[in-house]
Amino acid sequence: MNNDVIEHEVMDVVANQNHQAAHSVMVMEQWGNGETYNEERWIERGRQAVRQTMEGMFELGRALIILKEHTQHGRFMEIVKSQFGIGHNETARLIAATQRFATPQMQKAAPKLMDLGKSKLLELLVEEDVTLIGLAEGEEVNGMTLDDVDRMTVRELRAALRESRETAEAKDKVIADKNKKVDELAEKLEKSKKTVKEPDAADVGSELAMRLTSLEVGIRSQVSRLKEMFEQMNAHTEAHGIDHRAKMVGTINQIILDCETLRSSFALPQDAPTDDMPEWLKQED
Repeated sequence: MNNDVIEHEVMDVVANQNHQAAHSVMVMEQWGNGETYNEERWIERGRQAVRQTMEGMFELGRALIILKEHTQHGRFMEIVKSQFGIGHNETARLIAATQRFATPQMQKAAPKLMDLGKSKLLELLVEEDVTLIGLAEGEEVNGMTLDDVDRMTVRELRAALRESRETAEAKDKVIADKNKKVDELAEKLEKSKKTVKEPDAADVGSELAMRLTSLEVGIRSQVSRLKEMFEQMNAHTEAHGIDHRAKMVGTINQIILDCETLRSSFALPQDAPTDDMPEWLKQED
């Protein structure tokens, strides 16, 4: 690259810088009271303007609340339209916003939320107070932080909040449906308990007797197996001279003792009653 080209490029850069400087002077003369441009200073002034706008919004909200409480509905809306140039919906939202930010907790969160601007703040009013306070304190709410909300457009924020509400409503519906089914089953069970007929005493007695007979047959079957075992033990004694009688007697005595313990526990006689009709059935008659 020759010197003429380099010199020409340098001159272009200088000319562009001079143009930008002149443009900045013109803009600052017209809009910035002749001050020198400083990005941080004007960002802060912009934020102050937003806060003042929000404070003005809440001041208007307070005025609306006071007027509403002191005038009839028709007169109130006439004042709102003629003096403030706002409609019914915006009036309701301004009053709601002012009332929401009247509590100490919300007043503490207000400065950061107010930096978002009027439109976003009004969109956020669909959320609970605890949600807005958490958002202002740096918590993530519905997958969004305060910085996320700040970077969003009003339309994007509205869509995100709508999606969050629809998701929450869907979850609530699922839970509600499950709870409804559980309640229905519990109600059916309660009704079934009330409609179940008390079983007949004779049928219950017969069932118990059958179950005892079945148990008796099983026990006697096991006892009958002792004969085979005793025969094997006797054969072992004869073949090898080992006496098993002590064990055999002990087994029989233990079984007899268990049976006598049962007899004693239920005060049963030695001989069965001659009358076949059980006592509980006699009492029913």
